[in-house]
Amino acid sequence: MTRVLRGQSGQALVEMAIVVVLLLTLLMAVFEFGRVWMIGTMLTNAASDGARMASVVPSTERDANGLILNLAPIQDQVRTEIAKVAGAAAFGPAVVTQSGGGGTIPMVTVAVTGDVPYAFNIFGTSFNITRAVSFRDEGR
Repeated sequence: MTRVLRGQSGQALVEMAIVVVLLLTLLMAVFEFGRVWMIGTMLTNAASDGARMASVVPSTERDANGLILNLAPIQDQVRTEIAKVAGAAAFGPAVVTQSGGGGTIPMVTVAVTGDVPYAFNIFGTSFNITRAVSFRDEGR
């Protein structure tokens, strides 16, 4: 027969409360990290799709310097890819930059930046994420 010493009757309850709080905090952190990783991968894929689309724009849709005249279809493609997973409201337009000429390899880069809200507002309300992908510009 075990005897409970005076003052120790709630010890198991306190230990359980501490363990539950730590476990829930760990689970929320793992969930948040996985969500951030998924959104980063999704943004990279969307930027890659946009960069590929920009890299094959034919010369008939470019100006005399080889720059793309209409970036709207590329930006729409990127926003459509983002909206499939995260909703495009918090993300700005895809920024398309072109470089090259003068002996260097022509490149096109698509960058996507946005504010993503946290699932749990423990670490703040949102975080900024940017992904950029470059492809060789084949349309020149």
